[in-house]
Amino acid sequence: MLKPQTGAAREFELEGIVPWGRRFSEYEAFFALADFRFPGTVLDVVAGPSSFAAEAQARGIKVVAADPLYCYPGEEIERRFELTVEAMRAGMRRAAYRFNWKHYGSEEGIHRLRREALALFLANYEAGKREGRYVTAALPVLPFADGAFGLALVSHLLFLYGDKLDFAFHLAALRELLRVAPEVRVFPLMNLDGLPSSHLPGVMRTLREEGAEVELVEVPFEFQRGATRMLRARRR
Repeated sequence: MLKPQTGAAREFELEGIVPWGRRFSEYEAFFALADFRFPGTVLDVVAGPSSFAAEAQARGIKVVAADPLYCYPGEEIERRFELTVEAMRAGMRRAAYRFNWKHYGSEEGIHRLRREALALFLANYEAGKREGRYVTAALPVLPFADGAFGLALVSHLLFLYGDKLDFAFHLAALRELLRVAPEVRVFPLMNLDGLPSSHLPGVMRTLREEGAEVELVEVPFEFQRGATRMLRARRR
């Protein structure tokens, strides 16, 4: 029998939006990218200490990562990660019943991947900042030209933090993402309580009314139980 919902406020005692990075292989699963032909430069929005841009560079894929965190040196980003670790690990242990552990195996497996991502990110960060691979920026206003990217990705921000970011923010953010890229992919679509985001239906409806093509697409990944789809929005 599943434990009754107690709410993320009790299970995940987080202050704000936390720096919790992911690996390239996770992005492939989140966004169904395994057989994807990357269209020019990819924008990774609110990337934090993810290693997607670093690992993409090694594969010959051009990625620009954007995050307000990049106003800090690597040492400060690492310090903020360390401040986050125990709260995240404790939250995952308390909320273990809400997750499908097939992909990661255990909470320890996730922790190991997060440290791998951080190490790869930090090794690439200073040179990447000089080369324009890491840009200090925050939604819902991005410092990029119209159509600067072929694809924009948003991992674990929109919809997940729906209690902190309101409907107006989500709509403005997706409009801005569609300004800088013809296609946007967002994952996951559930909030921190493991429930479908209340913002999603209205965001999809409004974007469609404004002429965008919007759909929910199954992806080969599930960690939050039931979170098996990404949002894909395209300019027409």
